[in-house]
Amino acid sequence: MTSSRTSARPGRARDPARTRGSLLAAGVRLFAERGYHGVSVDEIVGQARCNKRMLYHYFGDKEGLYVEVLRAVYARLEASEMSPLPARGTTEQKIRKLIARHFDYLVHNPDFVKLLLWENLNEGRLLAKHPGLLSKAPVIERLQSILEHGRERGELVWSGDVRHLLVLMMGMCFIYCSNRYTLRQAVGLDVLRPRVRAEGLRLAQDAFLAAIGLRSVGSPRCRPR
Repeated sequence: MTSSRTSARPGRARDPARTRGSLLAAGVRLFAERGYHGVSVDEIVGQARCNKRMLYHYFGDKEGLYVEVLRAVYARLEASEMSPLPARGTTEQKIRKLIARHFDYLVHNPDFVKLLLWENLNEGRLLAKHPGLLSKAPVIERLQSILEHGRERGELVWSGDVRHLLVLMMGMCFIYCSNRYTLRQAVGLDVLRPRVRAEGLRLAQDAFLAAIGLRSVGSPRCRPR
């Protein structure tokens, strides 16, 4: 006779964190691949190797899981952007580092890029139900602080709405990942090549610095190959 203990799925009932994590990981993969409306609860629990009851227990429903998926991927980006910057660094060094962190996160997290594209295709309807979920307030405050410090040190004179600068930064970085498969055909750049991405990052940094009145000095150049 098989006991109730041995008939249960190994480790699932005894490891809530693992079960929740498996559901979250399955949600990231599937929502990134097909969007919110293209994924069923059955598919999610199938990939997570648990039952529907667990999804409803931890997340309430499919929308609850989707919200937590977005929260999780944005939290990882924010953790990268908000990591300590060199305390004695110049304004230019700090801005270059901040942009590089954002760029690298997009390059190494294609699921995040796809999730953002899907949410924009859906006109942000689900996000509208959860105000503040994807707020960029922390990095806006960080960027504002960097710029204010730079003005105090006489490194720049720029003043304006820092949110536009953040949009500039995000846009210049995002296209190298969102359009990675079409840019080769459109403009002949293979942005899947590390050297091409590195050149794109340097140009994004230089353009940002020029926008605030700082010029890049001695930045190494390389030709895309």
